[in-house]
Amino acid sequence: MTGADHHYLARVLRLRAGDSVVLFDGAGAECDARLERVGERSSALRIQARRKAPAARGPAITLLMGLLKGDKMDLVVQKATELGAARLVPVVTSRSVAKTDARRPRWLKIAREAARQSGRADLPELGPVTDLHEALAGAPKDALRLMFWEEARDRPLRGALPSAPPPAVVLAIGPEGGFSAEEVAVARTHGFVLVGLGARTLRAETAALAAVVLLSHALGELG
Repeated sequence: MTGADHHYLARVLRLRAGDSVVLFDGAGAECDARLERVGERSSALRIQARRKAPAARGPAITLLMGLLKGDKMDLVVQKATELGAARLVPVVTSRSVAKTDARRPRWLKIAREAARQSGRADLPELGPVTDLHEALAGAPKDALRLMFWEEARDRPLRGALPSAPPPAVVLAIGPEGGFSAEEVAVARTHGFVLVGLGARTLRAETAALAAVVLLSHALGELG
């Protein structure tokens, strides 16, 4: 083991030969391992047992996230990974300031580190930057499709939840400035239900994380 993984074991965790660790492959499998050697630039491990990590309890959550500026998007990637989101799709909207996926390598690195920190054996699928209309149209028809909109304050999430857990959930969260009325209308034609997060006006990154937490809790993934 070399590079960032070796640095994490040797410098951050300060592990030594003989210590045990749990490794994950990013696809849902994990294994027990024992450190055989910890050197200056590399480590050697012996794999002892492989297993499939426990599956998430609730439906898979896809987050369609209006592309945010700079480290705001970094925060969403990090925390959505820790909270168990299965897929994250950055979307370009009419009010998006950021337009490109130039930070994509950084997002992948952040997701990997967040999965490791939270003990998650899989990585969320990080989709390419996509036009909002395309992302809305591509949402699975059997999924619960929710668009969080600041003008839907009087429509709480609990009122949009079905009696039985859906097979999947797609959440749409706007960028700085939110969604336009035209985008909301398009979302409704694709089966998205408008919901709100209460009376307070939240920053986009806060709204995204609040939505994932509330939904995960309601569907049995958290708490």
